[in-house]
Amino acid sequence: HREFAGKVYSAEECSALILKKLKLDAEKYLKQPITDAVITVPAYFNDAERTATITAGQLAGFNVLQIINEPTAAALAYGLDKLNEDQTVFVFDLGGGTFDVTIMRIQGQHINMIATNGDHRLGGKDWDDTIVNHMAEEFDRQHGENPLLDLQSYQDLHTRALSAKIQLSSRMQSAVVHHHNGKSVKLEITRNEFERRSQHLVEKCKTICEMVMQEANMTWDDIDKILLVGGMSRMPMVRSLVSQLTKAPVIDDVNPDEAVAKGASIQAILSLLEEEKVSGEQVLPTDTRDQFVGREGGLIQVTNITSHTLGVVLWDEVHLEEYVFPMIRKMTAIPARARNSFGTAMSNMQRAVVRVVEGESTLPGECTPLGICDVELPAFLPKGSPVELTYEYNANQVLEVSVEASGNRAKVSIERNTGLAPNEVAQAAANLGSLRVA
Repeated sequence: HREFAGKVYSAEECSALILKKLKLDAEKYLKQPITDAVITVPAYFNDAERTATITAGQLAGFNVLQIINEPTAAALAYGLDKLNEDQTVFVFDLGGGTFDVTIMRIQGQHINMIATNGDHRLGGKDWDDTIVNHMAEEFDRQHGENPLLDLQSYQDLHTRALSAKIQLSSRMQSAVVHHHNGKSVKLEITRNEFERRSQHLVEKCKTICEMVMQEANMTWDDIDKILLVGGMSRMPMVRSLVSQLTKAPVIDDVNPDEAVAKGASIQAILSLLEEEKVSGEQVLPTDTRDQFVGREGGLIQVTNITSHTLGVVLWDEVHLEEYVFPMIRKMTAIPARARNSFGTAMSNMQRAVVRVVEGESTLPGECTPLGICDVELPAFLPKGSPVELTYEYNANQVLEVSVEASGNRAKVSIERNTGLAPNEVAQAAANLGSLRVA
């Protein structure tokens, strides 16, 4: 949450303001209303974060057609005119605040995601902070003051650090000047010094790249192309890392700053084409439709995968402890559906309670709780009475859980741990509607 002018705004509301600004800009440029949207998210976003993004889009006035992973969108931007060539592509997506890597296979009219991994707390700001901290240390050494304690000073320094970082991608050195409390410091930063201070961040990227290769059970020799996405991928140290990892050529005909946005627009067209197939009514021009047809004559098909394992907490009677049973495993193609039967833990239980978690560990404490759903049970059921549990994971990677026991059924939308409760969404929409976005 963030507080502005005495009012507290949730993460969804802050995000909605940005989306609302984009919506207004697009409407002004196109001179027509914008109603629908495909919104991209980092591949490693969990269920709650995806749900919060949908809420933000709705608060901004959009009908959210779909949530798709950013590497998937970038892959669409690249692969639309590459369907005549079977290939395996490694997508390296380093943005301002998140890092994702995805391996995809382009084959026929299909774009299939094979494996994905990432860190949504690793991104360009971490590189900015190395320069910010370097400057703050120098300021403190010369003047005995920490310029980061003042918010305005910190924001000014961060802006200068961002500019220096960008310059160091094309120059061997950059000068940073910072003024605070009538004092100033000028620091010459070389590319070598910047790369030395950022080496630990590059190592994090390398580790995640190696992890996704292991998860895909592949070697670097299996990769045909490297697709670099995100402005941070322009940095020489990032391109040097990629060249150390693999000899596969880097794709240079896709703008790393625009790839994700272009891919989202392509996905929007694919969604409309699918609606045309269902309704039988043609609304898009024939030449547009022809661009989205593979060499076998059908529409491009994109198969995404789960980025986290979705499980249920069970009781282990042998070891007398709780454990997590995986219902839908990581890297499962989506939409996905899993159904399993379990037994009641004791006799005469009044309710069958299902605790839904997300994560790769078998220990409940190491997984992220998503929610609880339950179903009422008839009286006097014996221990071990069957309980049927179904998980359904849709194209937006949002989970629905249903429970069936002794003829009683319950399909429950999980109460996800996001900033806004369902009863707060309408009020938030009203509050945002009163704000003027310039």
